[in-house]
Amino acid sequence: MLIVSFLIVGGSMAGCSSDGEDGPGGMSLPQDFPRSQVPLLTDGTVLTVSGDENDGWSITLQGPGAEGNALDAAVTKLTDAGFTESQRTTDAGRRVVLLSKTSGSDSFWVQVGTIAGAAGGPNALFYQVTKVEP
Repeated sequence: MLIVSFLIVGGSMAGCSSDGEDGPGGMSLPQDFPRSQVPLLTDGTVLTVSGDENDGWSITLQGPGAEGNALDAAVTKLTDAGFTESQRTTDAGRRVVLLSKTSGSDSFWVQVGTIAGAAGGPNALFYQVTKVEP
């Protein structure tokens, strides 16, 4: 099964509140976000969140400071959690990595990427997470 989705710069803040316990600092992740299956960078700040289990989640996260590469750190965190990288693309300053994982009876597809010149700076990360049920 091929899943195609697009990274969205920005997003909606509907249904979100400030709560550092749900995810990295900043906004809360939705109640139905698969926190234990899809790890986000914990040293970043969630700027925007939208979506739900039925439609998938879009998350914009401000990665850690200038040192290091936020995209590589995000991909490493996902692969350490059992995700497999299946595609890596670079186009016009946009870098995107597609990863997948099966956990129990659920499968997850995650696109994580960066866009040169993003309002959040060079360490802004954009996650698109889709849960696929058998």
